Amino acid sequence: MSDITRSSESISPNGEATDDQTVRFNEVMRIIDDWKTRIDELRVQVDLAKLDLRDEAAKQLDLARNVNSVAASKLRDAYQDAAGTAETLRVGVHEFLHDINEAFDAVQAVISRD
Repeated sequence: MSDITRSSESISPNGEATDDQTVRFNEVMRIIDDWKTRIDELRVQVDLAKLDLRDEAAKQLDLARNVNSVAASKLRDAYQDAAGTAETLRVGVHEFLHDINEAFDAVQAVISRD
């Protein structure tokens, strides 16, 4: 028997739904309402999770910015220290070469006298 025949047979002669149809309809509506409630609860959970993730991402971004700032500061300090050390080393090498040149000249002067 087709669904149309079955559904038309279950309608009362005056066109009203039978008690069985009313019970099934109410049960289906209850299930749909339960699903709507569950979907609403899941939406709230998703919204809360998004807020938590946004907060955590903001914290991590702030931390990364702070680390970057500290690292940049330390690198600037290291560069300035290295530049100062390089200048000191350059002056020291220049003085060393000057001293060697004077020593060489002194040795040549002693050799020339003989």
